[in-house]
Amino acid sequence: MIKLNIALFIVFIFTVISFAGGISGKTLITGNEMEVRKAGEITILKGNSKAVTDGNVMTASKMIYDKKNSILSAFDNVVLLSKMQNGKRFEVCGNFAYYYINDKKGKFWGDNTVAKYFVQNSSSSSTPPIILCAQEIYIDRNLETLNAYDNVIIETSSGIVYSDNAVFNGKTLNAIFQKYKKRPIVHVSYDDRKGFYEADEMIFNIADDNKKMIMNGEVAGKIEMEDKTK
Repeated sequence: MIKLNIALFIVFIFTVISFAGGISGKTLITGNEMEVRKAGEITILKGNSKAVTDGNVMTASKMIYDKKNSILSAFDNVVLLSKMQNGKRFEVCGNFAYYYINDKKGKFWGDNTVAKYFVQNSSSSSTPPIILCAQEIYIDRNLETLNAYDNVIIETSSGIVYSDNAVFNGKTLNAIFQKYKKRPIVHVSYDDRKGFYEADEMIFNIADDNKKMIMNGEVAGKIEMEDKTK
């Protein structure tokens, strides 16, 4: 941990200014402890670490900033909060992450990796978010595209999909699931019916005004209907 003597305090202030100036937009980093290495090229934050840039907020127990490559590496209790260009709120959590600040892309992984996409529904102010769980989640295209791998589960107001992988587009609200080791399986519910399906490929449109599901490749399933005459 850095000792704040006069000379080191000057270096500390210079490093923070240099850090903010080296990233597009205004950036602020904070933490309980800050350590600077390699003449300011590497900055290590420990305890309540936080980085704020271009409307995105990342928090973690520990962060390492690589100034040359503009990469944030985060460890333990990692959370990224963002508001995308379309105005929707986005949140992704994981045990570990690396994040390219300028490109707004990165990888989150670990046993507790979850992405939440908050959809605004004109007919309801309390629409639940779309929740995607996986072992690995990659975000790209200014946070609008998610690629998820291993033990993927996506939950929406219409049902749940289980798959090896998924590609989710937050702009169009389309999710694509394809067979790798296992075929994707979906449990959907609508009105008084419940459906259980599996296929080699599923394309799921989650938008409230255009909900639909397209299945390709040896589709199998069943429908359960509630008997309301009883």
